[in-house]
Amino acid sequence: MEPASCCSERPKPGPTGVKTKPSCGGWRAVGLLLLLLLLLLVLAAVGVVAGGFLGSAQGPPKPRLQTLRMTLPSPHMPRPNQTILVDVARNAATITVTPPQSNHSWVVLFDGQSGCICYRPEEHQVCFLRLMEDSDRETLRLLVDTSKVQEAWVPTQDTHHTQELLAVQGSLKVDPAQVGALVQRLCMRTPIYWVRRAEGPRRQRLIYLCIDICFPSNICVSVCFYYLPD
Repeated sequence: MEPASCCSERPKPGPTGVKTKPSCGGWRAVGLLLLLLLLLLVLAAVGVVAGGFLGSAQGPPKPRLQTLRMTLPSPHMPRPNQTILVDVARNAATITVTPPQSNHSWVVLFDGQSGCICYRPEEHQVCFLRLMEDSDRETLRLLVDTSKVQEAWVPTQDTHHTQELLAVQGSLKVDPAQVGALVQRLCMRTPIYWVRRAEGPRRQRLIYLCIDICFPSNICVSVCFYYLPD
């Protein structure tokens, strides 16, 4: 005679209002559901612990760009709005200058990788490009070093003002493929022309554009552009 099984016979229906015991299959379903819920809770706990570990191991991302805050007091004339954004990794500095009583800004890019300085006036669809000199590389190094301090600086009363004349060589248009990526981004879909420092005596010239730029070396430079005859 075979032993009886808990599922070998179906429970006989009882009278109305009398509860019957759940079958063996119902208990198995409940057990599987509880096991699945427990497994999901364990996986969730493991994910939280792993995420916290990776976050503490990597640490907060380090910013690649440093903003150099400037205050330019001028009791005799309105002061320009000037900010400098330094990219330490690329050895570059972008100076944005909004002249007083003007809504149009200038962008001046010191690109240490390509060895060029690029000027772009917002109100004119043109870029001016010139090669860096030793003094320009020293200025870029000063901008990078000053940005690491993360403190605002104010020019002193000994601030020296000077002028720089740049001749625009209208016949020498620059091929965008020959300049660095930063210059290409700044002058996208904009013609680029070579400029060079004025040579010879300071005779009268027809000035086209001017922009005043101040540096942490307590030097403010008025950069002016004029066109050479073709």
